[in-house]
Amino acid sequence: MKAIKFLMLASAACAVTSTAMAADGTINFTGEIVAASCVASAGAGSTVGGGPGKQIVDVNLGKVSMDAINGAGEGNIAAGTAINLNLDCGNTAAGLTTVKFGFDPMSGSGVDAKNNNLLKISGSAEGVGIGMFDDSNHLINMSGNETYSAPLVVEGDGADAKYSANLRMRASYVANGAELKPGTANGTLPFTLTYE
Repeated sequence: MKAIKFLMLASAACAVTSTAMAADGTINFTGEIVAASCVASAGAGSTVGGGPGKQIVDVNLGKVSMDAINGAGEGNIAAGTAINLNLDCGNTAAGLTTVKFGFDPMSGSGVDAKNNNLLKISGSAEGVGIGMFDDSNHLINMSGNETYSAPLVVEGDGADAKYSANLRMRASYVANGAELKPGTANGTLPFTLTYE
């Protein structure tokens, strides 16, 4: 009996070893850590709290009627709310020209199951998600790693240089194609600033 057990274990170990060594391809990662550190302050439509790396942007989408959402149609803006953020990067962004606002819906409310361009809501409402739109009213794809970019503007030279950027987006409830039902419709969308 003991010998059989040993052989089975040895056999399983060989299977695990060969499985761990199999590969169908390689993923190569590239990147760079930069000194850029920007702090957001709120423009119209939002409030900003917290410090660098831990900022919280609060956006009140208000109470929007089902008629407005249905009237806008699937994928379109219904009573959009401006999200204007002013970034102050001090002198930390030397050599950089662009800041990108990237979203991580899976660490927040998630992606809407009916329309993966939208942020999934939490609450009792149904048939709706939250859409993020760029300044050209283009719906930013929540599941497609799309980002919103803005130019970094520099004032001054050398050690006296000050970098800043203005991010102008909109958020809106958007019909996802399912039957619309009233209720609370909240969402959480973590974001990260990256630089080029």
